[in-house]
Amino acid sequence: MKRFCILLVLLLPLLTYAGEAAQTLIKTDLKQEPFADAQSIATLDASTAVEVIKRQGGWMQVKPATGAEGWVKMTSIKIGGPGAAAKGDTGLSSLWNAASQGRSGNTGVTVATGVRGLSPEDMKNAKPAPEEVKKLDSYAASKSQAESSASKAKLASQKVDYLAEANSAADKK
Repeated sequence: MKRFCILLVLLLPLLTYAGEAAQTLIKTDLKQEPFADAQSIATLDASTAVEVIKRQGGWMQVKPATGAEGWVKMTSIKIGGPGAAAKGDTGLSSLWNAASQGRSGNTGVTVATGVRGLSPEDMKNAKPAPEEVKKLDSYAASKSQAESSASKAKLASQKVDYLAEANSAADKK
């Protein structure tokens, strides 16, 4: 019985990973290889359901329900199926996420971009640094400070539409 329990503990992570449900955040190209200049094999519309097969650097290998598998930038993907709501971890699920996937937090999802030069081991061993986050607050500028700085640099005010507004405006054309 003891051997069975040990075997189960060792194989459980393999049994639980059959790919992750995800969806595209924006319309994105499905690439043949994980490179920006790779051949596009399809275009996936926003909110397309996909299964994440593999991760490599800033890319995810995905398989849409209606097509061949390929690669998309990880910033174009939201882990969790359509309509998936963020849920908090219980103590056990948080421990399980951290142990089996190197994930923790209230959703069990870790997002990291711009990780050039960091190995998977470095990312796995990363620790939160709340004191460094607090230090960032010291760099914040008030609205009047920002306006003064912009004025001195002779910058002009410019209205920038939200992405949803920009997309709906483009669709009307």
